[in-house]
Amino acid sequence: MQKPHPRVRLFAFPSMDRALNSDSFDFREVAMRPPIHIRRAMPGDRSAVTQLFRKSYPQLLPDEYSAPTLRAVLPHITTAQPGLLACGTYYLAQDDQGAVIGAGGWTDVSPARGVSREGEGHIRHVATHPSHLRRGIARDLIEHSLSAARDFGLSRMHCMSTLTARPFYEEMGFEAVGEIELTLAPGVHFPAVQMISEI
Repeated sequence: MQKPHPRVRLFAFPSMDRALNSDSFDFREVAMRPPIHIRRAMPGDRSAVTQLFRKSYPQLLPDEYSAPTLRAVLPHITTAQPGLLACGTYYLAQDDQGAVIGAGGWTDVSPARGVSREGEGHIRHVATHPSHLRRGIARDLIEHSLSAARDFGLSRMHCMSTLTARPFYEEMGFEAVGEIELTLAPGVHFPAVQMISEI
């Protein structure tokens, strides 16, 4: 089967078009992938998103974080934030049965300082269900977010990435500015990477 011409956009998400033109792309694999639907999150999604976080982070973070760090940190990062769910720029990825298998979005307000700067945004609380990794879910959520942010008039996106997700964000075009330590609560510190991308 011939691959489509590389200049022809067949899908809404650029990641799929890049995949189609990759030498390693397997059409049989894509044919077996269930469809993924992205929609805006709503306040009523809090339970489903919290369940997603509680399945995702405990399984995906241990390679880069010690057990004591995770015991302290996980209670603070595995609960959905009502403000994000209601902001209109936080999105959910669902499978064809309606199950939430990914989440992520952006705001124009910094999660660390609570302030905004003209033209700048912040990637927020991205997670993928561990049973659905390597299906492009996080990539599609980020691309959806960046597209919406550009339409909003933003030109730069910040991200406070986990150590685990740093390679993913670098692949998405983000550049590491430096390692930081987030204070989630008194005495609770979470090592992360400050990243930035011109969008």
